[in-house]
Amino acid sequence: MSRPVAKSPSIYRCNPLPELIEGRGVCLLQHFKDALPEMTVRQRAQRWLHQVLAAYLAIPVDQVRIARTSTGKPWLPEYTWLRFNLSHSAHSAAIALCREYEVGVDLEQISGKVAVKKAIAQRFFHADEQRWLALDEANYLTRFTQLWSMKEAWLKARGTGLTQPLRSFCVIPQAGASGVAQVMVAPPISIGQIHYCQVQGEGRFCLAYGAILGAQQPSVQWQLGYHQTESRLFTPAVYEQSEVEISLAKEPVVPVST
Repeated sequence: MSRPVAKSPSIYRCNPLPELIEGRGVCLLQHFKDALPEMTVRQRAQRWLHQVLAAYLAIPVDQVRIARTSTGKPWLPEYTWLRFNLSHSAHSAAIALCREYEVGVDLEQISGKVAVKKAIAQRFFHADEQRWLALDEANYLTRFTQLWSMKEAWLKARGTGLTQPLRSFCVIPQAGASGVAQVMVAPPISIGQIHYCQVQGEGRFCLAYGAILGAQQPSVQWQLGYHQTESRLFTPAVYEQSEVEISLAKEPVVPVST
């Protein structure tokens, strides 16, 4: 049974962090503008994740204990109600959070060679996704990256990672759906929704995020925000207003609120 399409959220600068309300999800974006030679982007993204989790749990950062399932999905043994996921690409990162619902997020910089992406799609993607990609050869790289991010976000939400074949499910942006795609499996039934958009930082990125829902559960309503912590002198649970300029790429156009 298909679920009603949830409205795609606006992107805004969030300070303080938005409240986590049951039935609502939060997706946060951050761009690490200044270089820290002593830390990789992965390490900075992990540090940011710990800061955000500590703020929501109202505990010191050093008390955040993250465990992983056998397939690598992170979780909090002492606070199982708070579900989260992290992704990073180039010098940017994204975090998805929700109460009780499993979530996944993926951020991918648009880069690479079209010929390589076509070979990957032909080998691993669902046949309907391959046909959708072929509809716009001029924007194949962007469409492939967006599709890949949506599939990754769904697999991360499920906690299976790439142990689940990419062609075992289909997620295609729908005309007029404004940044929301239905996840379909065979037989053709809807089993979830993935939100998606493109954002501009130092390069163009495709962002996708979503939550796993039960059969009778309503769609999760999402908040999408730019968030920035202090870079060098971090004080736990203290956040600065982001001064990052927000610009959005084409397809879809996501409104920005201030």
